[in-house]
Amino acid sequence: MERRNFIKNSVLAGAGLLTSSKVLDSVLGFHNSSSDALKIAYIGCGGRGARAVKAALDLEIPTELVAMCDLFKDKIDHREKVLLKAVKNKSRIKVTEDTKFTGFQGYKDAIALADIVFITTPAAFKPAIFQEAIKQGKHVFIEKPVCVDSIGFQQVIAAASLAKQNKLYVAAGLQRRYSPGYQAVVNEIHDGAIGEIHTAECYWLGKPIGDLERKREEQWTEMEFQNRHWRSFAWVSGGNIEEFHVHNLDIVNWVLNETNPQSVIALGGKSPDKNFSGSLGGFDSLTSNFKYKNDVSLHSYSRNIPNCKNKNGEYFYGTKGKCIITEDAVIYNNKGKEVFRASSKEYGRLHGSFDLVQKNLIESIYHNKPYFNDAFYAAKSSMTGVFGRMAGWSGKELQWDEAIQSKVPLFNYTDDINMSSTPPVLPNEFGDYPVPIPGKTIVL
Repeated sequence: MERRNFIKNSVLAGAGLLTSSKVLDSVLGFHNSSSDALKIAYIGCGGRGARAVKAALDLEIPTELVAMCDLFKDKIDHREKVLLKAVKNKSRIKVTEDTKFTGFQGYKDAIALADIVFITTPAAFKPAIFQEAIKQGKHVFIEKPVCVDSIGFQQVIAAASLAKQNKLYVAAGLQRRYSPGYQAVVNEIHDGAIGEIHTAECYWLGKPIGDLERKREEQWTEMEFQNRHWRSFAWVSGGNIEEFHVHNLDIVNWVLNETNPQSVIALGGKSPDKNFSGSLGGFDSLTSNFKYKNDVSLHSYSRNIPNCKNKNGEYFYGTKGKCIITEDAVIYNNKGKEVFRASSKEYGRLHGSFDLVQKNLIESIYHNKPYFNDAFYAAKSSMTGVFGRMAGWSGKELQWDEAIQSKVPLFNYTDDINMSSTPPVLPNEFGDYPVPIPGKTIVL
C-alpha cells in the first residue's frame, strides 16, 4: 500500500534517529487496526482546528479522527458535536471517551494513537507538542503562530530539523502560501515585475480578537481563566502581532526571498480598556520598522481595537513599480498602469486557502509525493512577530541574531504545570494586569 511503503522508506532514510519501539511502530504504520486510513489526533479543540480536521476527514483518501485533546473536557465534547454535524462521513470519527485527553500533558497520549497530529493549540504550547510529535515519529499540521518567544522558536527549529531527517511531513497554517492568487503574484514579483524592492508595508488593523466580558466562573483558578481567554493574554497567544499579523509578516518574508529581517525598532501601547485582545500582559497596538538585507525597510502595523480604521494587506514598492495585495493582488508600473492582477474572482479568495493546506498534507503522505516541511518558514515568520514584540516591549533596537538567542521566556511549559499553577502574569487588587514598560522591560 502506498502509505505504508512510504513510511517504511522514511524510517530507512532516518535510520538510527528513531529508536524506541513505540516510535518505530508508529512510523512504520504498524497499528492494531487493519485499516489503511491515516489516523489523526486533534490537539487544541478550537474552531480553526475543527475546520482543519473536517477538511482532512472530507477528503476521498481514507482518514480517521482517533483522538482529541484539550485543556478542557467541555471544549473536546463541543467540538466533537460540531464535527459530527459537519463531517460528510460520520463513521470516520472514531473518538471514544478513552481517547479524549485533557490537561497540560494529555497531548502525549493523543499523539501516540495517530499517524498525523493536528496542533491547533494556543502558540505558547506548540513548541513542546510539536517536539513530542516529531519525537514519536508523526507527521504534523501546525497552526500559526508556532511560538511566543525565542526559546520556543529554537525548539521548533530543532524539531523541524529532526522531522526533515526522518522525512516527516509538516504543513503549517500560514495558508496564504497555498493560495493560487498569492502564488501567482509572488511569482510575478520574483520574476522582476516591480524591479528591486526597496520598501514594504503590511497591516493587520482589526477588531479585538479576544473577549474578557464573558463571565468568570467562581471555581476557575487564575490559570484556567487565562487559558479560557487565551487570546487576551500575550503569554499564551504571543499578542496581536503574533496571533494574526504573522500572516502579513510571512508574506513579506516570502516576497523578499528572506527567511527573516536583520534588525527591528518598534513602539506600541495598550488601551486602558482591559477587555481588548492582546492588552493583558502586553500591547494591543504595535508599529515596527524591520530592516532586511540591502537595507530594505518594512513598516509593520498591528492593532486590534474596536471602532477604529480596519486595514489588512501587504504593499511592495520597487524600482519598476509597486504591488498592492488586499482582496486582490495588483501590480502597477511606475506610470500607474496596471500590468497584472490576481483577482479573487479568477483565483479564489486570496485569504481563503485553509482547506488546501490539509489537502496537500494528506495527499502527500498517502501518495508519497515530494517531501516538504513548512515548519522552518513558519518558525522564522512567527519569530519575526516575536522580534517586533520584543523591540516594542523593551524600547530597544534589536538584532535578529541576538534576539533568537534570548533566554527570557513568556512561559515555561514544564511537566508539572497544571490548572493550580501560577500563570506568568497576575492581576493587582484592581484587576489590572502588568503592562510592558519600554526602557525597563527585559527581553534579552
